Amino acid sequence: MSTIAIINYGAGNLGSVCKAFDYLDINYRVVDQADQIGEPDGLVLPGVGAFGAAMEKLQSSGFVPVIKNYINSGRPFLGICLGMQLLMDSSDETEGVRGLGIIPGTCKRFSSGKVPQIGWNRIQIPPDTQLFRNIPTETSFYFIHSYYIQETERSAAAAETHYHIPFVSALEKNNIYAVQFHPEKSGPIGLQVLQNWTQIVRKTTKSFVGGPGGRFYKRAPLAAAGGTNLSIRIIPCLDVDNGRVVKGIQFKDIQDAGDPVQLAKRYNQAGADEITFLDIGATHKSRQTLLNIVTQVSREVFVPLTVGGGIAGVDHMRSALKSGADKVSICSAALRNPQLITDGARIFGSQCIVLSIDAGRVGNQWHAFLRGGREDSGIDALEWAKQGEALGAGEILLNSIDRDGTQAGYDLELTRLVSESVNIPVIGSGGAGSMEHMVQVVEEGKADAVLLASLLHHQQLELQDIKQYLNKKGVNVRWSSQA
Repeated sequence: MSTIAIINYGAGNLGSVCKAFDYLDINYRVVDQADQIGEPDGLVLPGVGAFGAAMEKLQSSGFVPVIKNYINSGRPFLGICLGMQLLMDSSDETEGVRGLGIIPGTCKRFSSGKVPQIGWNRIQIPPDTQLFRNIPTETSFYFIHSYYIQETERSAAAAETHYHIPFVSALEKNNIYAVQFHPEKSGPIGLQVLQNWTQIVRKTTKSFVGGPGGRFYKRAPLAAAGGTNLSIRIIPCLDVDNGRVVKGIQFKDIQDAGDPVQLAKRYNQAGADEITFLDIGATHKSRQTLLNIVTQVSREVFVPLTVGGGIAGVDHMRSALKSGADKVSICSAALRNPQLITDGARIFGSQCIVLSIDAGRVGNQWHAFLRGGREDSGIDALEWAKQGEALGAGEILLNSIDRDGTQAGYDLELTRLVSESVNIPVIGSGGAGSMEHMVQVVEEGKADAVLLASLLHHQQLELQDIKQYLNKKGVNVRWSSQA
C-alpha cells in the first residue's frame, strides 16, 4: 500500500487536508520533523500562511533538504496554495527570504482587484494533464491568496485562471504537482483532484526505479489580461451558543434555530460557497463547544469554514485552524488590541484573518461596537476598516447592527462606503429579507460576498433558488453542479 507523508510546518491547512484524505480513505501520516519522514511514496506540502514564516519553520525543522532530495528522487510531490509558492525562489510577501528554489521565479502580489482574491474562480485546463483527469476544462475551484507565481520560462502550466490578469493556477513538471487553489475546500471536484494525485502516487510506486520522471508540460501562451471570473459568494452564517444555532433581531431576542452540524451539512449539499460559525457566547466553554462542532463539520463538509467569537489571541487562532477552520474572524479583541490583526497575519497570512465589524449608526456616522453590539467603541467604522486593512486583515465581515434580523434589506450606504474605502473583500451582512436585497448589496453596496442567516435557517429561501435568481440578474455565482 502506498504511503503519503504530509508535512506539518505549524501554519498550513493541515487539518483540512488530513480530513480530505480521511474522507477519500487514503493512507497518510503527518510528519512534524524531518527525521520522521522516512521513505514515503508521495509527499504533500499544504499551505495557508505567510511565505516568510513558512520558510523559517521549514528551515528550523530540517525539511528544506529533505523536500529537495525527495523531489530529486522522482517520487510524486503535491504543493497546495502556499505549498506551490514555496517552490519558487522568492516572494514579494517577505523580501529577503529565499524559497525552496525548485522552480525558478518569484511570487508577485496582485495589483488589480480586491486583494486577497477570495472565492470560487474558474480554471482553464489544457488537454492531457494528469492532475485534472476526468475534470471539465473550465471548472470552479476555491482560491484564497494575495500572491501568484510570476511567469517563468521553465514553469509547466497545468491550469490557468483570470483575476484581472491571467496567472498560472496549477503546475505539472516532471514529478512535481502543485495547485494555487484549495482542492480540499473545493467540494467533490476538488476531492477528485486529490484522488487523481493519489492514483499517480500508486502508479509511480509500482514502476518506480529512482530518478526524476514524469511529463513536462510546455506552457501555452497566456491569454490577454482583463476581467475576472470570480464568483460572488453566498455564505450561510451560524451563530452558535451552547451548542445550538440561534438567531435574534438587532443582536437581541435570541431564539433557537437548529442543530449546527445538521444545518452545515444541509447548506454544504445545497451549494453554499463558504460557511461561517460565530460563537456569540464568547466564553472559553462556549468557544471550545464551537470548535468541537467545527471538528465534526469539517470531517464531512468540504467548503471553507470561518470561525469567530472569542478569538482573543494567536493561540485561539491556531486552535480554530487545527479544528478545521480555514479563516478566523476577530471583532472585539481586535478593537481592544489592533496588534492582534498583524500578529495573526504574520503567522497565518492575511487571507486567514477576517476583521468582523459590528457597525451601528450613531448620529451621522457608523461606529464599531464591541461585545456583540452592546458597547460602543466610539471608533468610526469606516476608519477602522481602513486601519484593519493596513494592519493586515485580508477580508472584512461587515455586520449592520441596525438591520440585523429585520429582513428590511442590507445597509447599502454603509456597505458601499466601506467597500470603496478598502482594497480587500467585503462581506455584506445584516438585513436580508429577499433575493432582490442580495442583488442590491452586490450591485449598489459593492459587496464581494453575501452573508445570510434567518432566511435560510427558517427555510424561507433555498440556496439554489437564490443563486438562480442572482444569475438571472447578471450576478456571477457558482452553481452546485460545479462543486
